[in-house]
Amino acid sequence: MTTPTNHTKSLLRQVSFYAKAGDVNTTPPIGPMLSQHGIDVKSFCNMFNNETKNYDKGFLLKVILNVYKNNTFSYIIKSSPLFFLFELTSEVLKIQNNYKKNKGISLYNIYLITLIKNLDYNLINIKYLFKIILKEAKKNGYKIIEKTCENYYYLYV
Repeated sequence: MTTPTNHTKSLLRQVSFYAKAGDVNTTPPIGPMLSQHGIDVKSFCNMFNNETKNYDKGFLLKVILNVYKNNTFSYIIKSSPLFFLFELTSEVLKIQNNYKKNKGISLYNIYLITLIKNLDYNLINIKYLFKIILKEAKKNGYKIIEKTCENYYYLYV
């Protein structure tokens, strides 16, 4: 015996893109990209901006949008991409400590980024994810700062 399926909610397409929190509108690039899939862009913009109003305006988030055959949609908001989090923490470190020679990230900030990214993965042991993010930061040319003090830095090489 087969169970009846609801064909009105059949998935037509899945679109993933980056959007700034509280700053999505119907102008390019978001508006034209979503309108080509036949969804109501204005309602998406209103829903997304209301849902992300607690974030800092302009905070970059990953969005996975499911478009169904009856022109309805649903979406999931994921955490920010690593490149954005690396740049954000590196800029904060530069401003706080006048550390302008190289781009650097503290181990504490790597740990905070790991906690943010773990919201997507829901891992019990985040040690493996921490190591992956640490390697990715090194690969992108960031100096890993182990401890910060007023006069000197210890670099984790």
